[in-house]
Amino acid sequence: MARAVITGMGCISALGGNVDEAWRSALDGRTGAQRCTISAGAPSEAILQAIVAPLTADPLPALVARFGRKPIQAVDRFSNLAAAATLEAIEDAGLAPGSETLTRAAIVYGACSAGMAAIESAYHRMFVIGAAEPHPLTVPRLMVSAPTANLSILFGIRGLGLTIASACASSAHAIVEGMHLIRSERARTVIVGGTDASLTYGGLRSWQALQAISDQACRPFSAGRDGTVLGEGAATLVLENETDARSRGARIHAVITGAAANSDARHMTQPDAESAAEAIEFAHRDAGLSVREPLLISAHGTGTVLNDRSETRALRRVYGEDLAGCSVIATKSGHGHMLGASGAMELLLAIMALKTGEAPPIVGYLGPDPECELPLVLRRQKISCRAAMSTSFAFGGSNAALVVELP
Repeated sequence: MARAVITGMGCISALGGNVDEAWRSALDGRTGAQRCTISAGAPSEAILQAIVAPLTADPLPALVARFGRKPIQAVDRFSNLAAAATLEAIEDAGLAPGSETLTRAAIVYGACSAGMAAIESAYHRMFVIGAAEPHPLTVPRLMVSAPTANLSILFGIRGLGLTIASACASSAHAIVEGMHLIRSERARTVIVGGTDASLTYGGLRSWQALQAISDQACRPFSAGRDGTVLGEGAATLVLENETDARSRGARIHAVITGAAANSDARHMTQPDAESAAEAIEFAHRDAGLSVREPLLISAHGTGTVLNDRSETRALRRVYGEDLAGCSVIATKSGHGHMLGASGAMELLLAIMALKTGEAPPIVGYLGPDPECELPLVLRRQKISCRAAMSTSFAFGGSNAALVVELP
């Protein structure tokens, strides 16, 4: 069976405009969360203030310089964020534009929300301004598969183009499926990842109505936590058949040795610890990795009361007393909940931790919650793990677990 290795990584988030910036920010315990004013757009007077995690840098100038202004202006923000992360990942992998390897690659990309800016612009144009119709590019801008299609067009990728939409597990599921494409030899190179750009007036109002958003900070597993903080951005990984990667002398960041995905079949918004534990256990079996081995665990860690307690129960069920030998990180405290991009972003940072031998701290931790007793990384910490587990537990009961190991 072919093995899937990771040869390229790229990201854009509230922690920075690329992998190096994001990693330095995460290690230093910085958070991108800040209070911002979000407007519904003139002439509407509707505005709101919220704690969110916006980008630190505008990706558009670099994209315009690389691809020209027209294709960048033709798509929604979430498509451009995917392009920025993918440009970095492809360059990191050393894949030349127009090369056979890149041209024949597949794309499996995740998104939780569709083009929120395009949707709200269309509604504003018709229902506030009174225009007869929305912008003619509204449909191709808002469709959830737009980032995948846009990556194909920009980079000349002609293989399978598949979009995964499974809420906050979207990019994790994209990685799972990309790994299986490599294993089954249906593809030899796969671009995987996820994107989201939901920091819009309507997007934030919707999450506020759900009462899942904190007005203070995202504090995973902490006493006194009161919700998550929405972020935006994208993260991309380049997966390759190990034989191909080694034959071309590619640098291998990590190997995806195990993966699992399942469904709770229980509730739309309340997580199920039993199903989450089963996904983690299956990923261990798939990787041939004992649950007794010390691990770096990159938790889903949203900072909501229900999710963190459910995730704690799942981890304690799987690892038992051996959990004490693991190190648990929760990076949403820094980059915010990036929704469709979260799983890929968290796996990317876990890989950086394995490579550097350091784990980033949970930001803003207030103290222990008796129902969330875990070996949390609360300050920059040296680690010596050879493997990491990254988990994603999404609305709708969609679960994913990924095991990566150093090459």
